[in-house]
Amino acid sequence: MKNIIVISDTHGRLPDNEILWEAFDNCDYIFHLGDGAREIDKLKAAYPNKLRYVYGNADGRNDIQECVVEIEGVKFFLTHGHNYKVKSSDLDLHMKGLQIGADCCLHGHVHNPSINDYAGLKIIDPGSLTYAKTYCYMSVVDKKILAKIVNLRT
Repeated sequence: MKNIIVISDTHGRLPDNEILWEAFDNCDYIFHLGDGAREIDKLKAAYPNKLRYVYGNADGRNDIQECVVEIEGVKFFLTHGHNYKVKSSDLDLHMKGLQIGADCCLHGHVHNPSINDYAGLKIIDPGSLTYAKTYCYMSVVDKKILAKIVNLRT
């Protein structure tokens, strides 16, 4: 079993939240889905072996906009989402996920958390850690993805 914290859209602010930092310390992986280049740099320094990331449209970087991560036989596609028009629909991202054989597509950009399952392909937006105050906690168990949105306000 592997545990993953998925965050996005920090926009210059990583909350000084004890529960969040404890989750970072205790998870196996941290995924940052963009719009938080400064926070990505901080997380790279603090958790160099745990962090996987992409840059978003507000980061001013075009070098890492997508990546594929395989954990325990589960294939994750990470993107910020702006190139897939996720504010309108999950369709383009869904098609990309099918094309590459992903089990789960993760994106940010929308700032509202959601977990959707389209015939076995999960599409997850952890929301904005800064604005919605949410992230996604995932576990990979026996090639299955268990995901929950966590709200830091509650």
